[in-house]
Amino acid sequence: MVSRLRDKVRLVMYSQAVALKSDYNDPEVEKQMIARSTTYVSAFMLSCTVTMIMFAIEAIWDVVRHGATFTTLITAYPDVQERSSLADVVRVLAFVTWWIFLTKMVAVYMLVIPLTIGLRYQFKNLQSYFYSLADIFERSDLSQKEKEEKYEAGFKLGIKLHSDTLSCAEDTQAVCRGVFSGQIIFNILLLIVLMAQMVTSERTFVNIFGTVATACTVITSTGFFMWNAGDVTVEASNLPTAIYFSGWQHCQRDSSVRVRKLVVTSMSHAQEPVIFKGLGYIDLSYQSFITIVKSSYSVFSVLY
Repeated sequence: MVSRLRDKVRLVMYSQAVALKSDYNDPEVEKQMIARSTTYVSAFMLSCTVTMIMFAIEAIWDVVRHGATFTTLITAYPDVQERSSLADVVRVLAFVTWWIFLTKMVAVYMLVIPLTIGLRYQFKNLQSYFYSLADIFERSDLSQKEKEEKYEAGFKLGIKLHSDTLSCAEDTQAVCRGVFSGQIIFNILLLIVLMAQMVTSERTFVNIFGTVATACTVITSTGFFMWNAGDVTVEASNLPTAIYFSGWQHCQRDSSVRVRKLVVTSMSHAQEPVIFKGLGYIDLSYQSFITIVKSSYSVFSVLY
């Protein structure tokens, strides 16, 4: 799915990393973005690796302790009890293929997570820009008229940056829409399966740890999407405040009239919420994350 949007993915990455930062880039905001991206991606990669290793350990544990076959996936062939050499080779190939498939999926997730984080901090960078406009009127080397002209030019540039950021948000939503929707469905279904497995399987340490590790990976991966998407909404909602405190009140006479019109229009436009959606109607936020996790247990309690 993401491979078909390769050009748009490149456009979004270029916009976030280069185009939107060519006119203004707050170094402190950039440091925060890099730190958060590194933390989230590392935590996600670690949890996925532990989960995949635990599946292998669980299968090896069954072979050593119970004399079972090395079965990590239930396939059409071979049968679980078949012990021929060909069956063992097929099981190993299925396990390797499963690792390759999961590696591709993890790679997509590791692409989407930094995109949402980058967009969140772009809105924060935009806030920093509008706050910095007030510093123009603190300069002693400019006349009042020069300050007003410089402020108006800077404010219009901020409007352009905001428009470009909103376009980038739409492109990011287009790139990530399928991943967001698929993750919500995957989260609900897999948690139901894992809870059913906890009820019906033997409660050994290896089995429980493997199940818990998988559940934690699913929940955290969904959380990384929805938390960051919710943070985009929060940071975008803080932009009108930054616009208001940009220093427009220092302008005088005709400049004041022009600037006030720009400020009112910009604040009105910035107050429109920037919301990412999954499945076309589910708002991605902290609240909806809790709702989705709870819905998995609700469905499980009805079925069992």
